[in-house]
Amino acid sequence: MDELLTRGLPFRGFVAEKWSIEAEYIQSCNCDYGCPCNFNGYPTTGNCEALVAYRIRHGKFGSTSLDGTTFAWALWWPKAIHEGHGVGRVYVDPAASPEQRKAVEEITGGKHGGGIFEIFPKTFARTYPLSVKPIDFHYDGASSWFKVEGVGEVHSEPHKNPVTGVPVETYVKLPKGLAFREAPVTNIRRWWMRDEDLLAVHENVNGHVTIVKINETGVVG
Repeated sequence: MDELLTRGLPFRGFVAEKWSIEAEYIQSCNCDYGCPCNFNGYPTTGNCEALVAYRIRHGKFGSTSLDGTTFAWALWWPKAIHEGHGVGRVYVDPAASPEQRKAVEEITGGKHGGGIFEIFPKTFARTYPLSVKPIDFHYDGASSWFKVEGVGEVHSEPHKNPVTGVPVETYVKLPKGLAFREAPVTNIRRWWMRDEDLLAVHENVNGHVTIVKINETGVVG
């Protein structure tokens, strides 16, 4: 995904604001386990759908502290991500201050660098306005889950050996990853989203959970 997404896309010569986050990250998508997009392949079913969420442990945007801010991102593309014509909307928990909401909007709007935060908006045909919604976020390794009130839910669980039922650990390692460097591959038992034309329902598909460190230069740990 890294090479395909960055190929031919313009990058600015400067970043207006410096920022950084260390966040708990939960990702769902509609692909088979591991997700071919992570390996410069095409999505399993031909298109890409995802609902992801971040809870920032420590962060800042310029002089604004982002500590404790929780936000989610609903994403949809008709084909592979790098082929464009995508749709997205960001949701921020109401506990965030107006300044924190604005910072999240700026970061996810692609105006200040940061790996997928810069690249994904370049693939969008439409971006819906940021929405303030309660987000119930529970980070517990492979058993993590979150809910965006009235919009969607993601429920992760460990992979299990199909014969013994024993949980197994599998990882994706991406030294130049745009969303993360290394993350367990989990089974998303069920996830859904419903907002305008951001519509999806899936069971037993690919997921990732990890701690990410990102700044205006991209993923840094």
